[in-house]
Amino acid sequence: MANIEDIHIPQQEIDQVMSMNKLLDFKYASWNKKQPNQPSPYWLELKLPFLDQSGLPIPQLYAYFSYRPARREGLIPSMSFIAFYKNRRIFAVDQGQCLAHSNKIINVIPPAEQHIKGAHYHILHGRENQETGYRLEEKYQKSCDFLELMCYFLQQFKVTANGTIPHPILSNNGQMELL
Repeated sequence: MANIEDIHIPQQEIDQVMSMNKLLDFKYASWNKKQPNQPSPYWLELKLPFLDQSGLPIPQLYAYFSYRPARREGLIPSMSFIAFYKNRRIFAVDQGQCLAHSNKIINVIPPAEQHIKGAHYHILHGRENQETGYRLEEKYQKSCDFLELMCYFLQQFKVTANGTIPHPILSNNGQMELL
């Protein structure tokens, strides 16, 4: 079976996808359990196609969001906001308790650190065919605010949201969050 890193996307194509204006239609979006028999608190996921300005799906480009409430009081929930293109993660934002990321490459633009801790975002670099993680600003490091991080992802990836973004906990999915 082929490795995901065998899929090489040229940098020019990545730049084109990153810079284009996109839409996500949340009108009928709903969160689902990631796996049927997972223990509580369970992971929820939401998958949506990215649309062009005419409202047509952009081929091979989709959004994948996942969320799991904090496992106990005093911890922060785990969240991922991901843009997949040709089954490769080209842009993502990750938040969760004790996150760490090691970069295989650091001589890229923008320059990257070898190791980062805390909330971070990822960019795929076409020439190196590797993702690089970058630490988010300090104000996001302890954020439990799903909508704040979702809006950061949407803004950075040049996406306009149509409809109301459904909150994973407040969307009547049977999951409760620790307060």
